[in-house]
Amino acid sequence: MLSKIEFVKWIKQMIDQSDLQLTVMRLFMFCGLAGLLGMMAVSMLADSFLAAILAGIVTAILPMLHVLWKRKKRLDKFLTDLPDTLELMSRALASGHAFTEALHMISKEMPDPIATEFRRTYEEQNLGLSVKIALENLVERVPVLDLKICVTAIMIQRETGGNLAEVLEKVVRTIRDRFKILEDLNTLTTSSRMSANVLCAMPAFIALMVSYINPTYMRVLWTEPLGHKMLMVAAVLQITGMIVIRRIMQIKI
Repeated sequence: MLSKIEFVKWIKQMIDQSDLQLTVMRLFMFCGLAGLLGMMAVSMLADSFLAAILAGIVTAILPMLHVLWKRKKRLDKFLTDLPDTLELMSRALASGHAFTEALHMISKEMPDPIATEFRRTYEEQNLGLSVKIALENLVERVPVLDLKICVTAIMIQRETGGNLAEVLEKVVRTIRDRFKILEDLNTLTTSSRMSANVLCAMPAFIALMVSYINPTYMRVLWTEPLGHKMLMVAAVLQITGMIVIRRIMQIKI
């Protein structure tokens, strides 16, 4: 029943891309258990049903965030090793090896997750799939823009002809130029990112410091129902501000 829902299919794809030994049902069970524990913890500390519900929702999202974090970490590692992988493929083709043998060489020589994904691509075409379909499956499993550019270049070369080794060298040069531009942007925006982090951390820091210096002044927020509602509104606004700042700081090249 769950496999027919589009959202569940997306969750399954996220789990596969994160390379976690986890099923969708088990992930949902973890989310439900985390939400239940969060509700119980807050209900013991504060006499507010709304606060318990909000805490349950926040803690229920944590397992999903862990899957997304593992996925991002794996895709970033794949992208970091991709230029060296394409260089290895280019040298293998220049020395006279076939394209499929270059795939097999990558699966043996490169570290994970590059080796795992290219090994699967090699096995797919070795068991009967065309190279085009195997590479399209690779792009679907690893949604990285640079890999898509590389696969597109390979498909065009296979249809029009030409020296694939030279094409891959140009793709590697393009990818490394993108990396260089991103590094320059990160250097130029260091102060802005630090300012954003300070602004995001300042409200919580001030609240904790005032609670330590003058506990009576902040007691209303921790003990009164109106204070709990104010804290929930402040938390929502704070998270919204952090998301907006993060989206502003993301520059795509």
